[in-house]
Amino acid sequence: MKKKIIGLALWLIAFLIPFKYAILDTDEVVLENGRADNITGLLAFVATIALLFVGYLVFDSAGSKPASDDGHGH
Repeated sequence: MKKKIIGLALWLIAFLIPFKYAILDTDEVVLENGRADNITGLLAFVATIALLFVGYLVFDSAGSKPASDDGHGH
């Protein structure tokens, strides 16, 4: 149960990361020389994807464990 709560918390954190900079907002990321530098957006995107996958792994690992009986009727 504790792992499921941790997994859900990771998903919540992943969706709380602002996506404003993950989408190229040219007004915010254009430098003085005219080039776009969107490292903030890249980091937000990578962090969101990582938190989603880690949250899934933690949540899924909390699932019910298979019984030691394999069903072969020994």
